[in-house]
Amino acid sequence: MSAPNVIAPDPLASLPEIARWLMERCKPEPAALELVTPNATLESLYAGWMEKRLFPSAIRLIAAVLPPREGIWWAWVSARHATQMIGGTAPTAGEHAAFGHVERWIIRPDEDTRRATWESANQAGLETPVGMVGTAVFLSGVSVGPANAPPAPPPPGAYVSIVPGAILLAAASNTKATNIEPTMIAFAAQGLEVVKRLGGWDEAMKNAHELHKRAQQDYALATEPPKR
Repeated sequence: MSAPNVIAPDPLASLPEIARWLMERCKPEPAALELVTPNATLESLYAGWMEKRLFPSAIRLIAAVLPPREGIWWAWVSARHATQMIGGTAPTAGEHAAFGHVERWIIRPDEDTRRATWESANQAGLETPVGMVGTAVFLSGVSVGPANAPPAPPPPGAYVSIVPGAILLAAASNTKATNIEPTMIAFAAQGLEVVKRLGGWDEAMKNAHELHKRAQQDYALATEPPKR
């Protein structure tokens, strides 16, 4: 006779709704998840993850509270800096062009620039940091379908996991292994400054949650089957 399956307890069950949403959004590592408690502030959680060298979780936490444009700017700055530092690899012609397209979108995030950025990201290679940043630009828009077709919106928050992915890949691309962790720390510090400029952790989380709910509503309306 086999033993009954045991359902593991939900580590997020005791969190307030918005904090649970944020943890599901940023997907911390198991070791980072152990530090998550109902009374932990985001500031203390971030500091604890950094102290324990859980840099990917800390970077994903920042990305989860940033609006699309700010998050993409952070990823763009990080990816560009990674090519310029000691141990970095100079960008190819395609990557250089993609950096320029992302910059133009950050300055003027209109539809034409977004689609041009996506084309440039494909030329650079979607597996490169700047290619990933360009993908985040594309997924931050209202439609991923052809320009002349009815809107086909991306799932709400589709860009969120790509921003930290680009940042972590940029840091890991350094040819000197000893530079990787210091680079992650520097990139995290840059992202933390953005959070502070947005009013701090709680304000940024609240605004991100509200933006996500509006995106969910828009997505539901756009994907609703036509009524007969």
